[in-house]
Order: sequence, then structure tokens, then C-alpha cells
Amino acid sequence: MRIHKNLLSSSKGKSLKNQLVIIFAVIMLVPLLALIYDIFFASQTDQVIFFDKEQRLAALVKSTNQELSKNLEFLEIEPDISSLLLHSEFTRVVEPYIPSNSGIRFGLYVPQTEKITVLGFLHNYRNLSQEEETQREREIFDNTKSGLVAAEMANEPLFRISGSFDDQVVEYIAPVVLKGKVVAVMWAGERLNPFFYQSSFYRKLLRYFTLGVLALVMFATLRTIRNITTDVDRLKQGLHRMEYDIHHLLPEMTGELGQVAQAVNRMAKSLTEKERLEDQLRQSEHLIALGRLATGVAHELRNPIGIIKTLVELMKQEYSQMSGIEEYTRAIDEQVDRQDMVIQELLDFGRPTKVSIKECSINDLITGVLSFSAAMLRKQKVKVQLHLDSSLPRILADTEKLKQVFVNIIVNAAEAMPAGGNLNIVTKQSDEMAIITLSDTGEGISEDEMIRIFDPFYTTKEAGTGLGLSISYQSIKLHGGIIEVNSVPNKGTTFIIELPVAPQSS
Repeated sequence: MRIHKNLLSSSKGKSLKNQLVIIFAVIMLVPLLALIYDIFFASQTDQVIFFDKEQRLAALVKSTNQELSKNLEFLEIEPDISSLLLHSEFTRVVEPYIPSNSGIRFGLYVPQTEKITVLGFLHNYRNLSQEEETQREREIFDNTKSGLVAAEMANEPLFRISGSFDDQVVEYIAPVVLKGKVVAVMWAGERLNPFFYQSSFYRKLLRYFTLGVLALVMFATLRTIRNITTDVDRLKQGLHRMEYDIHHLLPEMTGELGQVAQAVNRMAKSLTEKERLEDQLRQSEHLIALGRLATGVAHELRNPIGIIKTLVELMKQEYSQMSGIEEYTRAIDEQVDRQDMVIQELLDFGRPTKVSIKECSINDLITGVLSFSAAMLRKQKVKVQLHLDSSLPRILADTEKLKQVFVNIIVNAAEAMPAGGNLNIVTKQSDEMAIITLSDTGEGISEDEMIRIFDPFYTTKEAGTGLGLSISYQSIKLHGGIIEVNSVPNKGTTFIIELPVAPQSS
């Protein structure tokens, strides 16, 4: 329990990548150690088997070699002894050992004549003909010659494995020395059990295969860890950016992390929508308060303006004979009419009239507004491009209020393009909403201005009340719709209006 707690405490504070690598290393360590132990144990077993055969063959070769050397010394034969005598003496010495050492092959090689004598068989052969015996000796000599020459040149015993994959022979080779000179080379060989070298081969093959599988699993696991940690890093960086910008969404990912990212994105969209609705609510409350104030101010201004207008009419009648009076009264009338128009806008903003609902076509309303705005648009060198959806259904709305909304936006677009430009108007339907998009290629609106664009009395024009877009905002809200604006400075502005196909007016 204490060890478990220590592991948990040690893993705290470490990155996910390090934790996964540690877990992977612990898991892979067990089979790796088992494989290493198997290789070490198997190699030790092979060494024991070869050591036993080496001792046995060495004892036979040494005993026969000593006996052969003693016989040659007893005969007082010189080192340049004939090959025939060496072979015959070898045969006389070794033949008694053959019956008790079945499966062992003895041989003698004379370097001067490069002839060999082979006694005994590795297999239980039938009696061979002279030609078969000659062929057998030739094959044995070809397989053994390299070892025989090596033992002769080094003047030292040699233990080795020869033969093919499916027929391996262990051989002990020793030189026959007479008076300090190598006169021949003697060897003894024993065939390995086919099961031994085949099992050894397949065991090695299994080891290499296991190592390959472990390497492949290691590569796949490390790649998986890398992919997971990369996705986690992307998720962490995305969440870090969302702390400062809730509109930034997490990138698309696969697997469980992808599901987490989708859930976080849905939550972020919900929060964004909540913020938008809260902004609309605050703006509506702000407009209501300003509307009440505007209505009160308009009422207070209308009475003095009415009195001034009445006095001007009296002045025109009573002082009509005075020179210059007409110029002054005309100037006063112009200013009174201008202020009366402002007061009427205040009243329209602060106390909007009730919505007069009737069935209408949005496409027809836009076409009608453009017809009486055509002269102004031509003067401003504004080209209008219409993309009206002919399948757009008719809606129930106050046509005059919607016309006023379209007029305000179109006039603002024309004024934003003093050197001319394009006005693109598109209508379409989506999710039971009629969508109207009005895009211009004008000067655009900065971010600071776009935040306050629907605020009453806010305007960037030299002459203007700043109530046009505020009234348009109210009119769209009265129809249960949404009005939004997107703009890029020096590239243009787009107004997006969404109106419900089903009536939701208030």
C-alpha cells in the first residue's frame, strides 16, 4: 500500500508523456528480461553440449594420436615417411576403436599427397561400392580440408562444426607430429542430432521474431504515445487560448480526445450565445431607458417649438411690409422644421408605434426600396447586385418598418462608398428563418465603432442624429428577428438580418 502511494506521489507533477513512457518501460521490461534470460540459458545449454562432445572427441583423437606416434617412433621411421605406411598404420591403430564408438568417423590426412583415409560412419550406411567410397572420401575431404590445413599450419588441435544446415558434424582435429614435424593430421567427427540443430535454429528464429515483434510493438506504442501527447498538447494550448478568447474553438481530433474537444466547443458556443443574448438584453434595457428619456425630452421640446412656429406665422402677417423680414422668417422656419423632424425621430425612437402586421414578400420590399433609391445610388456610383431566392416564402410583417430598415442600411452603405462601389443583396431561407444579407465594399467599421453601432445617438457622420440604426434594431426585434453586423476596415461591411417565417411579433 505504501509503495502504491509512493508511485502515485511520484507520478504527480510529471507530464503525461513521461508517465506513459514509464508505464510502457515497466510493461516491456518483463518480456525483455525473459527473452534475455532465455537467450543466455539456451547459449549456456549449447555450450555444455558442445563441451561434452569436444571432450569425448578430444579423448579419442589424443589416445589414437599418441598410440600412432608411439608406433611410428618404435618403427624408427623418419619424418619423410611414405603416405602408404601412414595410412596403413593409422588403420591398424583406429580399427579397434570403431565398434565401441558407433556414429563417430575417424580420418587421417597426409599433406604431402593430399590423401585421406576415412574409417567409421556417421550414419548406418549399407556397404558402399568402390566408386561410392571414392565419392564419399572426396566429399568428406572437401568439407574438412579447411580445418585440416588450419590445424597443420598452426600445429595445434582444432574443434569446429562443419557440414550443411540439415547435416552438421562436430570435429576435433589434431596434427600428428613426428620428431617435431607434422607428418599428418588426424580427426574424429560426430554427427549432431538433427533435432538439436533444428531446434537450435528455430529457437534462434523465434528469438529474432520475438525481438522484431517487441521492436514493432515498441515503435507502435511510442507512436501512439506521441499521438496522444500531441493531441493533449493541442487540447491544452486550445484551452489556454480559450481563456482569453471564448470564440476560439478547439481543433478537430480523433478518439476520446476528439469527443472531449467537441464537448468543449459546444460549451464554448453555448457561452458565446449566452453572451450575445445578454448583450442584446442589456442593449434592449438601455434602449428602453433611453427611449423613455427621449420621449420626455421630445414632449418638452415640442411645445416651445410650436409656440415659435406660431409666432413666426404672426410675424409674417403683421410685419409683411417691413423690408428683410421675409429672409429672417424663412431662416427661422427652416430651423424650426429641422428641429421638428429631430423631435419626431425622438418620438419614433422612444415611443414606437404598434406593428401593423400583414402578409408581404421580402423580395418585393427590397425591390421597392431600390426603385425609389435608384437615383441616389446612381449619383453615388453604387452598383447593386441582387441574388434573391425566388422560393423564399411570404411572411407576416410591418412593411413600412421593414422598408425603413432597408432604407437606413442602403443609405449608410452608399455614404460609406463616396467613390462608388458594389452593394450585394442576398436573400435565402435557413431553419425557418428568412435571411437577408446586405454587403458593401465601403470604408468599413472599426471594432470600437462596431460595438456601439446600434446605440442611440451614436454616429460618425457630421450631420445625423444617430437614431437610424437604433430604430432599425428595434424594428427587427419587434418582428422577433436578429440583426448583426460584420465589418473589416477598408474592405466593407455586411449586415445580416434574420426574420422568422412564422410570425413572432410583439
